[in-house]
Order: sequence, then C-alpha cells, then structure tokens
Amino acid sequence: MKKRIKYLYLCLFVFIIMALCACGKKVPEDISSMLTSDAESFLHELYKMDEGELIQESMNAQQYGQPVIAEGINSFITTKESVGDLVSIDKIATAYEDGNYVVKLYYSGTLGKAEFAIGISEETNNLVAVSFLPRYSLAEKMEKAALNTILGMGTVFIILIFISFLISLFKYISVFENKLKSKKNAKPVVNDIVENSEPQNTENHESLVDDLELIAVITAAIAEFSNTDASNLIVRSIKRVKR
Repeated sequence: MKKRIKYLYLCLFVFIIMALCACGKKVPEDISSMLTSDAESFLHELYKMDEGELIQESMNAQQYGQPVIAEGINSFITTKESVGDLVSIDKIATAYEDGNYVVKLYYSGTLGKAEFAIGISEETNNLVAVSFLPRYSLAEKMEKAALNTILGMGTVFIILIFISFLISLFKYISVFENKLKSKKNAKPVVNDIVENSEPQNTENHESLVDDLELIAVITAAIAEFSNTDASNLIVRSIKRVKR
C-alpha cells in the first residue's frame, strides 16, 4: 500500500520535472513521450486500488495540504462508476495551454469512455488540476438529450393537467357558496313565520276566553230573571258571524 502511494507521488513529481525541462511553448517530443508514459502509469496505479484505499488516499492528500490531488481522486471515484474497469488507453496528448502544461489521456472502460487530464503551472511548477470526465458518443448525447426532453415535456404536461383539474373544481366552489347563502337566507324566513304565528295563537286564545265570560254572564242573568237553577240551563256555543 505504501509503495503504491510513493509511486503515485513519484509520478506526479516526474510530471513537474518534465514541465521544468520543457522549453518554449511547444512540448518537445521526448518530453511528451515521458509525460505520456507517466500518465499511463498514474492511471494504472489508481485502478489497482479499491474504493476504500482511494478514499483513504484522498483524505491523506487533503490532510497533507494537497487538495488538487484529493479532488482528482474523488473525481476518479465518481467517474469510475459510469466508466467501469479499465479496458484500453485510446489516446494521450500533451499541450501548453494558458500558462499550464496539460496532459490529456483518453481511455475506455467496461461501461464507457473517459478523459483524464493533469495541469501543471509554468510559473509555480505545481499541480493546478487533476480531473476525470466521462466522454459520451454522439448517439449517447442524443439519447440523453431526448430523454431529458421527454422528461421535461412530461413534467410540464402533468402540471398542466393538475392545473386544469384545479380549475374544474371552481364550479363546485361556487355551488357550495350558493348553498351556504341559501341556508343563511332561510333562517330569517323561519323566524318570521314563528313570530307571525305567535300573535295569531294569542288572539285566538283571548277570543275564546271572551266567549266563555260572555256565556257565564248571560247564564247568570237568565237564572236570576226566571228564578231557575243555572245548572238546568243548556248552553250552546256561540258562533260569530262575519259580516
């Protein structure tokens, strides 16, 4: 394990030395050949480690103040999930870009293809970038674009259906409001009917009391006039005639 770590750092150190030896803006052929060989070795060393070892290496690099290496290892772990195990190295290119010496390695895996790049600063001679990126063919890009389009259109379509459903419920809301209003209006009508019926009942009761009193007075007068016992008199009900 420690030998692998030492070899990993040695490869990066060789990259820096080769960058220092490079003269001009174009990388010489012999330097490019050495950088190519070291890039291959670096990639193979990463593939020899399992995920636990890679995570430990990333933590060690972060602890020793080498965040670029830590980010590169994390990028390799993520890319490996979509690329798979190493099958072949397709192409390696070296160039000078924006003040940095750049080595790009293109390789194929069991699940796909990827690009491995290392950048070294010309001024500080330090690593400025270590990255791994999946590479997709035109067919794969078109497939992903079509899938994203379908998902986007499907999402919009579902949202429109949901909005239409909500709008269709508005008519039921108005019906419910009208029912509430009709119930509120019905209560005063019932109260008015009860209030109007109470005086009529009172009036009928008072009329009946007046009739009984009148009958009693007439009965007493007849008994007094004819010297007859009031109990022998037959009293018939008096009906008022409306004129």
